[in-house]
Amino acid sequence: MKICPRHLLLSTLLGSALVALPAGAAESKPAAPQAAQGAAARTVLLDIKPDPWQVRRKAVIDLVSTIQKSNYKDKAASAKFEKLLSNFDKDFVSITPMEGMDLQRIYYVPLSKPVEMESNLGVVVALATLGWYDALRFADASGRAEIEKNESFFLRAYTAPGGKGLEDVVAFLKDKPLEAARAVKAGTDAARTVLGRGVHYDVQWPASYGLLRSQCALQDNKNCARPTPLAQDQWPAAFEEAVATATRYYRDNSKPQAK
Repeated sequence: MKICPRHLLLSTLLGSALVALPAGAAESKPAAPQAAQGAAARTVLLDIKPDPWQVRRKAVIDLVSTIQKSNYKDKAASAKFEKLLSNFDKDFVSITPMEGMDLQRIYYVPLSKPVEMESNLGVVVALATLGWYDALRFADASGRAEIEKNESFFLRAYTAPGGKGLEDVVAFLKDKPLEAARAVKAGTDAARTVLGRGVHYDVQWPASYGLLRSQCALQDNKNCARPTPLAQDQWPAAFEEAVATATRYYRDNSKPQAK
């Protein structure tokens, strides 16, 4: 897979949408304004230690930035990024679905040809199904809302500013419904298959989101409580819910119904 400037230029669009996590440092996120009666609202900065997958996510941003700043002449960084893409090609469940959506947004969707729309959509649907299944199991309602709305998880692959990804996929869904339905089915089937074999990422990544995390930081706690996981006997039903959500979303753009 060849690195090209067009891909790397598009990657600059990630900065405002990805969580900026200083490597080895805490994440500073604004909490909801704390307003006292008769006083102006103020913003409180929260120091939240990033989870390992978030540190890795930030490292990808830094890597792309390094390549850009070198005017694409940093061969070591380019080789490292190409290896990352190659690993994803071989095993798309080696990183979290959110990180997979990032790669789709940075590289695969912007560089895909029209004839590749169906196969790309299949991968996106697989990531969406797996990611929402994780969110149903390990995030609370506030975490799922943050994933779906703040991160634009379901449409993330198609929403690089300045790109035509969203316009193209909407046209594909509208103009080629049979191909779109086939892609969606292939994606949900792929998610089912890889779950049967076992995924290789931290499935509890959605617990990095939500109000519990912010509340913990406000209390200056180091060992933050995580949302109560869904009981394991409910996981099969949660997966079918994730399949139904992804199928519905990529057919009529319905929004997921947060529990």
